[in-house]
Amino acid sequence: MSYVRRVFRYISMFRALPARERRVLLASMLLLPLFWVGLRLIGLRRFQAWLDRFPMAKREALTQGEAVALGAVVNRASNHVLGPDNCLTRSLLLRWLLRRLGTTSDLRIGVRFEGSELAAHAWIEIDGIPVNDRPEVVRGFAAFDRSVSPNMFL
Repeated sequence: MSYVRRVFRYISMFRALPARERRVLLASMLLLPLFWVGLRLIGLRRFQAWLDRFPMAKREALTQGEAVALGAVVNRASNHVLGPDNCLTRSLLLRWLLRRLGTTSDLRIGVRFEGSELAAHAWIEIDGIPVNDRPEVVRGFAAFDRSVSPNMFL
């Protein structure tokens, strides 16, 4: 497929998204690199505490389906940004966006052995249901018994 056709395909896919998802896609593409840098510079506990200083919006919480759609948009945005990307950065961004939309969520982190290596994965849950990952992927990790918060490691 030629470059021009691909660009037009991306533009038409973008225009087909609902307005909220278009805004989240653009915001995610701008913010993902900044979240990655923030996480590296000040660490998970301090970065998450800083993000939690932003007040929760006082509006009706998103439905599970709306939250899952936004999780997919953040994941999609990560495919189109320059620089490194990982599940923790995407999950922190999604949690922050959900707070700005009046929705409470939990950051979860799990681990598993892949051969002799320890692998970790992060995702966001609402009412125990993952919103930015498939349940079968999440089930493959032994998660901490509670949501990861800045106070967890004190």
